[in-house]
Amino acid sequence: MKKLIELKNITKSFDEQIILDDFNLYINENEFITLVGPSGCGKTTLLRIIGGFENTDEGHVVFDNQDITKLAPNDRQINTVFQKYALFPHLNVYDNIAFGLRLKKRDEQEINELVKWSLKLVNLSNYEQRDIDRLSGGQQQRVAIARAIVNKPKVLLLDEPLGALDLKLRQNMQYELKELQKKLHITFVFVTHDQEEALSMSDTVVVMNNGQIQQIGTPEDIYNEPKNRFVANFIGESNIIPGKYLGNKLVEFENAIFECVDTNFKENELCDVVIRPEDFDVVNLENAKIKGIVTDKVFKGVHYELCLDVNNKEYIIHTYEDAQIGSTIGLNVDAFEIHLMKVNSLENA
Repeated sequence: MKKLIELKNITKSFDEQIILDDFNLYINENEFITLVGPSGCGKTTLLRIIGGFENTDEGHVVFDNQDITKLAPNDRQINTVFQKYALFPHLNVYDNIAFGLRLKKRDEQEINELVKWSLKLVNLSNYEQRDIDRLSGGQQQRVAIARAIVNKPKVLLLDEPLGALDLKLRQNMQYELKELQKKLHITFVFVTHDQEEALSMSDTVVVMNNGQIQQIGTPEDIYNEPKNRFVANFIGESNIIPGKYLGNKLVEFENAIFECVDTNFKENELCDVVIRPEDFDVVNLENAKIKGIVTDKVFKGVHYELCLDVNNKEYIIHTYEDAQIGSTIGLNVDAFEIHLMKVNSLENA
């Protein structure tokens, strides 16, 4: 794949607080890449630097092998959809989308064709004359996207554009944005703090914390093979259990020995065992390697979420079967559902 954007040694601070610290990342052409992390981790600042809305203290932004670090936003082949859609309330849908094209003095016939093309892509054909304040939140979001794609940029930056939508509409728009990216064949750089959005929409996920990258990978890699405690805890829920690697793909934890698939540990090396809540198997007590007392439960619609006390440690498991608070249940776990991390994988690496 061709590298389209390269961020080289980017450092940015505000009021002497470092937001991005010697940050390096490349983004491929036609990739849907998501920057995810807690508030204040630097993801929106990074997006604004790519778009030209913030300057770097140090480092360079390279676009298609050209240094664009000092270029103004309107001189970049990059458009942005902001969390607050920044639509003009005094202009109708058509004029909002046409605004940028008219600034560039494009022919009115061409503008008309491009506006209708962009509205069709976001499923708002025949909305040209609607006033902005008569649109729903989801429709306003579509207009903002249409305005961003009408120039046919090479890159579309999206800064938490679904944050103001209700849950059902947000889920629908996740699918629509992914399909739109496939149709347009352009690079999407998406910012969110929502782990589910990051996993469901992206080709590549970049997990950030404290201005640095914690892990880059496919959604499957990020979820199934977290590199450190921060990623394991931030992306979904995890049970992190102290253990010891015995060698020959065997690991010991909770006074029991389990098969595993990891091999990059020394014999008798201490490790952290990561098991997702849905990966435990509830079994009969006589067949169980781990036993725990149910201390709390929540019905989640599809499954029950149980809190267990296992040797004075709290476990979270997901199961389709109900269990009574105070009862003891048995657990096993398959080798492929066990992921081992180095003990020195920092909580806030």
